[in-house]
Amino acid sequence: MKILVVEHERGTGPERFGEWLEEAGAEVVVVRPYLGEAIPMAESGSLGAGGSDRGAAGGLGEYAALLVLGGAAGPLEDAANPWFPQVRDLLRRSAGGEFPSFNICLGGELLAAAADAPISRRERPQIGIYDLATTSAGDADPVFAALSGTTIPAVLFHQEEMALPENAELLVTGSDAPVQGFRVGEFAWGTQFHPETDVAQIQRWLGSASLTLPEGKTQESIAEELREADAELVDVGRTLARSFVDYLRSRESRTAG
Repeated sequence: MKILVVEHERGTGPERFGEWLEEAGAEVVVVRPYLGEAIPMAESGSLGAGGSDRGAAGGLGEYAALLVLGGAAGPLEDAANPWFPQVRDLLRRSAGGEFPSFNICLGGELLAAAADAPISRRERPQIGIYDLATTSAGDADPVFAALSGTTIPAVLFHQEEMALPENAELLVTGSDAPVQGFRVGEFAWGTQFHPETDVAQIQRWLGSASLTLPEGKTQESIAEELREADAELVDVGRTLARSFVDYLRSRESRTAG
């Protein structure tokens, strides 16, 4: 089972979420369009590997799902990120039922934008550990139900904020940015939080970004928040990765049947 991963910039890879997906039985294939790598199947009906017309009937060809990662850009900054329209097109197709996708932070914002939801810019970013929880829809969701019943400590690192797309299901909420996890259609999931990251990556992001930090926080206090919550972050991220792969496996079984 292959999962196609779109990485938008250096230093924002799948990290340990990718490791947990592979631990659960998936193969993670990363494409880096910022280095000039083409995104496979970016156009419905485009040619797949080896020249086969795998896209003509929709879907992702050899890939079972799409994973779109985070980054510093806003989801509509196409001039600096000319592959963004391709990604939004893929996510419209995912929301329309062609193939599953899981989309993190900027990826979630790209999904929201593809579904015509408003995107706004916060006065101050959210950075650090925030307590989230599943909604009743999340408790019944085939992926996020694995997190139901407990407080979810989660890493936030964003200044853009998305509204819930029309007809989407709100799955995870919390903080003063209430859209933290959602699903559009049957199997296009988006999160604002980062299940993949750790303290080392957040420290790199803090060191490379010119940010106004949340009130009362410093770079060191944010790092300490992550250190203290790391065991819970691992449990949440691994559980979510396993649940997504389990869903893909059950979907393949149903399709084969």
